[in-house]
Amino acid sequence: MVLFSAPLLASTTSAVSLIERMEQLLWSDSSHGRSTMRIESDYWTRELQLEAWMNRPDHTLIRIHSPKKEAGVGSLRIGDAMWNYLPKVDRTIKIPPSMMLQPWMGSNFSNDDLVKESSFVDDYTHEVAGVDDSGEVPVYRVVSTPRPDAPVVWSQLEFEIRADAIPVSRTIIHIESIEFDIPVDEALFSLRRLRNPE
Repeated sequence: MVLFSAPLLASTTSAVSLIERMEQLLWSDSSHGRSTMRIESDYWTRELQLEAWMNRPDHTLIRIHSPKKEAGVGSLRIGDAMWNYLPKVDRTIKIPPSMMLQPWMGSNFSNDDLVKESSFVDDYTHEVAGVDDSGEVPVYRVVSTPRPDAPVVWSQLEFEIRADAIPVSRTIIHIESIEFDIPVDEALFSLRRLRNPE
């Protein structure tokens, strides 16, 4: 089950409006920001310092700044194509569509999550399957089913969306700085800039 949160849009909330608002909160039209991703497993814990630029729906560039052994690793998406750059071997690798749901850098995020190739609003139909009023605020259960032509793998997704935007469950990413809906130079989204950010 996938858990997100979004503010209540109106008292007569539709499934599509809940999903649209959730997606807009997670991914605006354009953005630039720095964040820390903490990855934990039973055997190890590590943190990645990231910088990301997005011009939705077609362009994403993510660069790792630390730790040192991963510094310079980057991921670029232009349209349906995605590449990873590995500076230690000075190689750019094209990621096939079949690998978009694989973990990124050992995290719980997939390649698709990071570059946001799919769209919950566009790729799925949505239905409010229930409302839990037992807590302080209503929690909507939205069931999302992929459209026949959607490039997704999951046969169904379920979202629990609180009316007050407090997460039902969370993964913590510390965002150090972020700007939304800003002009982002299209020249940034190129293989040359993936390999050489300067």
